[in-house]
Amino acid sequence: MPGYLELAEAIRKVLLRGAEAPARQVLPIPGGHFLVMSAADGEVAVCKLVTVQADRTPSVQAEVWARRLATGEVFHLPGEELTRRRTAALSLLAARLLAPRREGALLLVGPGAQGEAHLEAFAEGFPLTRVLLRGRGRARVEALLAKAQALGLSAEEWTGEGVPEDVAFIVTATPSPTPVLPERVPEGAFIAAVGSFRPDMRELPEELIRRAALYCDTEDALKEAGELQGQTGVVPLKAALLGARSEGDPVVFKSVGHALFDLAAVRVHLGLEG
Repeated sequence: MPGYLELAEAIRKVLLRGAEAPARQVLPIPGGHFLVMSAADGEVAVCKLVTVQADRTPSVQAEVWARRLATGEVFHLPGEELTRRRTAALSLLAARLLAPRREGALLLVGPGAQGEAHLEAFAEGFPLTRVLLRGRGRARVEALLAKAQALGLSAEEWTGEGVPEDVAFIVTATPSPTPVLPERVPEGAFIAAVGSFRPDMRELPEELIRRAALYCDTEDALKEAGELQGQTGVVPLKAALLGARSEGDPVVFKSVGHALFDLAAVRVHLGLEG
């Protein structure tokens, strides 16, 4: 799999170059949802199939099919790993563009696959001073702490109420319907909120959202993300890449996922980006 900085650059190119990507389909299934996400440009067409079922482990399962248009070749790609890495690369792209502070501690809320991927991505993209972690599941918390330490980073569990002042980067990667952060975070913090993906889910408290500079991955997040319901002045990432900015503090980047980012990851996987 490619590095996170390489994936972030591919996402940047796809956003600016443009591609076709209809709204994703979400169908109810027993215990969850079935999602269909597709996108295409002049060289490749992709379709990702995702099942989300809370009573299964893992709760999210995905596969990606891609067709290289010039040759007709069809590829079946590892959907979970591709989604894991492209989501963290997207957060990294946004952070490198928008984060007010360029180094400091990383706080991860959620020790699952996305928490691990974001640890890897931010360690690749920024000079981290230490890692703080909060989450459910003792084994997963300890495993991610060990992963951070294996990367050469000081790591410990976050057990307090307030967010320490040295935290420059925060990632929330949980399916929580209620906020997992306090209303106050350090000045100049960058928050990547990647866990919630429905209007009834909210990882961040309303007061924090009210005063924040708000960004989203695509306009679809304005309809799908609980944190962004009724908010104005939210800047999509493509517009931010072209120079648009939102006002406020902290900086919040809310992503719910989009087939364009799968397309970017597939392009890297097939060697179409250079």
